[in-house]
Parts: sequence; C-alpha cells; structure tokens
Amino acid sequence: MKKGLLHAILASTLWATVNSFIKQELSYDFTPMNFSGIHFATVEIILFAYTRYKGI
Repeated sequence: MKKGLLHAILASTLWATVNSFIKQELSYDFTPMNFSGIHFATVEIILFAYTRYKGI
C-alpha cells in the first residue's frame, strides 16, 4: 500500500471519529472555543515535532 493512501485513510478515520469526542467534551461543560483551543494546540505540537524530526 502506498504511503500517501495510508495517510489519507488515517486522516479520514480520525476526521470521522472526532465528532464523538466533541459530543463527549460538550457534555462536560466545554464550550466549542475550548475544544478548538485544545485541538489547535495539539495539532501545533504535532506539526512542530514533525518538522523538527524531518528537518524542514
């Protein structure tokens, strides 16, 4: 299997499962802005680590 296809499948799977996490967090009194902030910070850390690892 090509690497790009594997990444596309992984991304679509993660995109599809995020809705259940949003519903769960909203039931704990999280606002959509709180969830967006956590999501942004998590993605920022992952992308920073990836670019450091790849040397981009």
